Amino acid sequence: MNTRLDKVIRSAGFGARKVYSLVLSDAALYIIHTGSIGALKHYRLDEATQRVVADASNDRSVAQIQSNETQIDLMLLDQLVGGDNYRVRLAAIEDVSVRSGKQPEMIVKVTGSDHRFTFPFTPIDQVLTLRAALLRQNDQVSSR
Repeated sequence: MNTRLDKVIRSAGFGARKVYSLVLSDAALYIIHTGSIGALKHYRLDEATQRVVADASNDRSVAQIQSNETQIDLMLLDQLVGGDNYRVRLAAIEDVSVRSGKQPEMIVKVTGSDHRFTFPFTPIDQVLTLRAALLRQNDQVSSR
């Protein structure tokens, strides 16, 4: 079973930021580009349901994110890799750090690079659960 977090911001140097979904499988962390950062202004966390909802579902950028998130469910993850979509082998993950705050942040240190994520709608406990799973999965892969 895969762990998935949607509407995650990935910072890629020089102020470039895009929206991604993170999917953790038994073998890899998939970083799937789903849309533009501007679309997130149309989303909010519904306090009653604890779900992220779109206030402007007819906005083109919101429709793009929703369509791309649906594609993740419909396709094999490896088929999505390429372009702005990445597959990070768990064995390549060297460390994962989390900084709490209004919008939790995570840095995944990978051989040769770092991936920086901000979670505007994800509670810190879910971010910490992902961190623990990444580190646990990495330990299991390393010991094989």
